[in-house]
Amino acid sequence: MAASALGRSRRRAEMTSIYLCLLALVGCFIAGRRSLVAGLVAVLGVGYIYGITRANLTETFSHFIFDAGLIGFYLALLASPSAHAKQVNTQTLKRWVAILIAWPAFLFLLPLQDPLVQLVGLRGNTLLLPFLLIGARLENEQVYRLSLWVAALNLVAFGFAGSEFMLGVERFFPYSPVTEIIYQSQDILGYSAFRIPASFTSAHAYAGTMVMTIPLLVGAWTQKTSSQWRRYLLVSSLAASLLGVFMSGTRVHFVVMAILLVVITLFGRLKLVAWMGWLMILSFTSLIVSSEERLQRFMTLQDTEYVMERIQGSVNKSFFELVDTYPFGNGLGGGGTSVPYFLQDLVRDPVVMENEYARITMEQGIPGLVLWVVFILWVFTRQSFQRPEPWYLGRRLAWCACVAYFATGLIGIGLLTSIPQTCLLFLSTGWIAVRQRNGAKCSDPAFSRFTGKSEIRVQQHG
Repeated sequence: MAASALGRSRRRAEMTSIYLCLLALVGCFIAGRRSLVAGLVAVLGVGYIYGITRANLTETFSHFIFDAGLIGFYLALLASPSAHAKQVNTQTLKRWVAILIAWPAFLFLLPLQDPLVQLVGLRGNTLLLPFLLIGARLENEQVYRLSLWVAALNLVAFGFAGSEFMLGVERFFPYSPVTEIIYQSQDILGYSAFRIPASFTSAHAYAGTMVMTIPLLVGAWTQKTSSQWRRYLLVSSLAASLLGVFMSGTRVHFVVMAILLVVITLFGRLKLVAWMGWLMILSFTSLIVSSEERLQRFMTLQDTEYVMERIQGSVNKSFFELVDTYPFGNGLGGGGTSVPYFLQDLVRDPVVMENEYARITMEQGIPGLVLWVVFILWVFTRQSFQRPEPWYLGRRLAWCACVAYFATGLIGIGLLTSIPQTCLLFLSTGWIAVRQRNGAKCSDPAFSRFTGKSEIRVQQHG
């Protein structure tokens, strides 16, 4: 009887997972057909709740809920490309995306790993790359509207984070192979408290997402608009996002956030009202962090000896030994891409090093590493924005965040597969890789419905 009941329960959970996949696919498709921004918000929304959903629904299909939403969004873009097209020179970026997708696709045809493992590796190396092109299509007004929705999503995530901080992570993320990474991060306050993952797959995914949204939030906050509620939304979300990084207890994301805060404070050229508001946000955050020891894990960065050991563990001669041993890689999925627990036994000669560029080399070989390095250099040596541009500060912050995260790939893994941080990373990379037109009219059909005006020119106020 007990076995029969357990079987029925698992079948119900499996069917629920399938229904959620279909719901994500259809929902993101409909949203994407409505407008580019609506599609982005739908995909990001699925990404925001993906972690906690998968943790409480551990059946196989729950691992593909985000993928299903992403496919629905892509299908919507393919079904109506002219509705979302933007007249800018993106030909070079398109070629880069095609090359970065084509090389892993070629490697997928080589029988270096089990086909299922290679399929997971192909997904991890290519599925999110179209966000580079989507970011290049975004116009100023679309970025502003997206920022407002991201602000709302961040507040929802902070609600989960606050509940976990007060009630305990265990109530929201039951232990299983899916949540093992969360339970391995109980290293705060003498290994007595968890890093907070909010609604994401891990604390790192939560913090990385919050940091990548800071350029959008600050850029939108410094625009001249007539609505006070939007300002309140952006300010409250910005404060919640900063606190979320401290609650996550992740040091690398704290470092990137600190870089952005310094850039805003010293080089943001905020006007008086915005400057006073910024000081209030920093003061409020500092007060909360200084009064709660659980938010102070970043203080361990003062231990320079430990930091150097940590860096040397990721950037050392082992990298070159791996390159010498696997010049053409170990096959897609064989170098550290997040392979689901039920497929891990199929990985041949698993070699994992906490270095994103080592992972790329292990899966795509030396040619794949060279392609990525040259692409990154191409992006960050372009001069695509100037001071008079309304979104100058937001785009400058996005540039700094992307540079910092591509640099931290040397001491961590998962940068190109984190949900939904990687979506925002690629979106921002594509956004800063093209020159925007000042004062351009919005081509998003939903923007006028959202604002109640037929045309809005977003101007910088700070």
